[in-house]
Amino acid sequence: MDELKVFDTEHWLISHRRDARYPGYLMVSSKEQAAEVSEISEAALSTLGLVLRDTERLLTKAYAPCKVVFYKLGFSRGFAVHFHVAPVTEQLVREIHEHPAYSNEPDGNDAILFLSREYCERPLTEQELEVQAEIVTWLRSLCH
Repeated sequence: MDELKVFDTEHWLISHRRDARYPGYLMVSSKEQAAEVSEISEAALSTLGLVLRDTERLLTKAYAPCKVVFYKLGFSRGFAVHFHVAPVTEQLVREIHEHPAYSNEPDGNDAILFLSREYCERPLTEQELEVQAEIVTWLRSLCH
C-alpha cells in the first residue's frame, strides 16, 4: 500500500484507490482496525475533520474541481473504516451527462456511481499502473 500512499497522519492513511484510473480518486482509511466510525477511538475521530479538510484542499489544488465528493460505504468485510474522496471536474460532469445511463443533470450520486463503474472495479493495465504511480508521486509533491 505504500506505493499508493499520498500522505498520512497518526490515525489516518490517505492513498490513491488501488483500482482507480481516475486521477486523484483517494481513500482516507483508518489505521485502526475498526469497521465502523462508531468504533474508532476518540483520538482518531478528533482528527478526522482535519484530515478530510486537508484531503479536499489537496485535490482542489491539484485538479481545480467543481466539487470534491466524500462518501463512506463499508459493505466489504475485512476493511478498516474508510472514506472515498474524489475531485469532480467539469470534464467528469460532461462524461456523465453524455452517458445514456445517467441523468442529464448529474449529481453526487451519479458521480459516485459513474466513477466506480467507469473508472474502477477492474484490474489496471501496466500502462495504467505507471500513470497511477506518476499521479501519486505528483500528489505527494503537492503536500509539501
